Amino acid sequence: MKKILFLSLLFVCLVACFGACTKRGKLLNNTMTLQIEPAEDLTLHIGEPKELTAIIRNIKMENIDEPIKWSVSKLESGEDLGTFSSTTSRKTIFTAGENIGEGTITLSCQGVTFSINVTIS
Repeated sequence: MKKILFLSLLFVCLVACFGACTKRGKLLNNTMTLQIEPAEDLTLHIGEPKELTAIIRNIKMENIDEPIKWSVSKLESGEDLGTFSSTTSRKTIFTAGENIGEGTITLSCQGVTFSINVTIS
């Protein structure tokens, strides 16, 4: 009897905990996956634009809508690797800068990040 009561109480606690970790059917705080499409490293020519898409999914692999931020590293020389047409939308155009070099593009959402390498030639 005590075992059944314990298991029932454990089940109720797990359901309550899971419910507390969700918001409008979305899982929060590091229970998501981020991806940049295309997911492979990029090689662009000076001034070349490339459309990028942010993919954000919950633990059930369902697309979710959460605030995001795009960022790009600087070149070793301190120059800009490139610029974005928008830093908050799911789709953005990254335009390579005017200098040859390498860096990274990073997508961030609620403390989770995903990065791809970029080479400007």
